[in-house]
Amino acid sequence: MESVKIFSEGGHEFVWLGSGDLEAEKGVPSNQYAIIDGGEALLLDPGGYHSFERVFANTTQLVEPKQIRGAFLSHQDPDVVASIVSWLEVQPNMKVYLSALWERFLPHFALPVVPDLVALPDEGATVALPTGARLRMLPAHGLHSPGSFQVYDERARVLFSGDLGAALVPPGEWSLFVADFDKHVPYMDGFHRRFLASTKALRALLKRVEGLPIDYVCPQHGSIFRGDDVKRFFDWLGTLEVGFDYRSWGDP
Repeated sequence: MESVKIFSEGGHEFVWLGSGDLEAEKGVPSNQYAIIDGGEALLLDPGGYHSFERVFANTTQLVEPKQIRGAFLSHQDPDVVASIVSWLEVQPNMKVYLSALWERFLPHFALPVVPDLVALPDEGATVALPTGARLRMLPAHGLHSPGSFQVYDERARVLFSGDLGAALVPPGEWSLFVADFDKHVPYMDGFHRRFLASTKALRALLKRVEGLPIDYVCPQHGSIFRGDDVKRFFDWLGTLEVGFDYRSWGDP
């Protein structure tokens, strides 16, 4: 599956690197993305072990391996992190951006080198890129990990939302961009109600992104929201009760 440039202007690109399928990636299909700025690439949730070959091939059609300068990990799940072992074998000097909460967990992936880790504080951080573009690492704690982050690309006006917006789309119905928002909602609903920790955490994220000019919301699973569907998506999130506010899982 070939990559698609979501945004490209003035040496700055936001690129979808493909999505795996159930058979090839042995689990829930996941999207990977890259921000390419000034000829350097930052991977966003580079994926699980089985995604590496595809993501590497698509990325190196855009930049040389030595120009893959970093990887952002929205949280600690293996479908996000597991391929980092292979990426560090290819580019051992790349920076790895991850919540400080999960810094101690990375060694459990048997990394080939000690990574150049940028441990993100709970309040988030801003990262400057070679052309002067800026990325905001936005706290999304509890959505669904207690140390989740999202990335807002100011120049591309893209929000990489991690697991927020994830959809379990039936085989044969997936498309890169949401085609029918109302039809898409049931593919998101169950995941969001069960995997997001609390309505309070969700409302905090909605307040954080309120007012940001966002043209695209790119989740780790499912389809990308664009145009009017961005507002529809945030409006829908504003109606949800999730996690322990929705249902007391495990109560007797």
